[in-house]
Amino acid sequence: MNYTEELVKLADHQKALLTNVNMDEILAMSEEIIKANRIYVAGWGRAGNNIKMLSMDCSQIGLRTHIVGDNSTPSIHEGDILIIGSGSGRTASMQLFAKQAKEHGAKVGLICGAYDSPIEKMADLTVHICDESHTNGDYRATKGVLTEAERLVHADAFYPVMQTVCDFIRAVVAEKIGVTPEMMHYNHNNIE
Repeated sequence: MNYTEELVKLADHQKALLTNVNMDEILAMSEEIIKANRIYVAGWGRAGNNIKMLSMDCSQIGLRTHIVGDNSTPSIHEGDILIIGSGSGRTASMQLFAKQAKEHGAKVGLICGAYDSPIEKMADLTVHICDESHTNGDYRATKGVLTEAERLVHADAFYPVMQTVCDFIRAVVAEKIGVTPEMMHYNHNNIE
């Protein structure tokens, strides 16, 4: 495998995924974050790491945010939003969290790599990051679509693209509520 060539292909692949994200979905998610009393996030694995960074970013723009499962996370209620990050939209624990959030009157948002997942069926809004060209709509490359070498490089393109989408959501929210880089710096963690 030519590593430089594959790196460039990966960058092109990620650009294509980003280009296909529906901006209306991003703007809708941003508006719900702004309207929410509190933002809760949940995810597992790499999607969980990405969604936790969205929570951190929300705290730095001055919003009240919590990570599900952390000991200091308060109960969720009407007026709050739970945002789930899930490549497949099928993770069992995330389905349970979505169901519980809905039972307590909260909205559920989803950032997902698939359409019509079980979590999406419970969600109030979804940002789709779907890889139609390589995976027939699923969130990772499937055997037979790409060579084995290409699958190693491209199989999980969803995750870095998800992080970029989360970064962009943060930027949209910050711009809409008038947060400056100086304000974000003030809210940045200073117990390090």
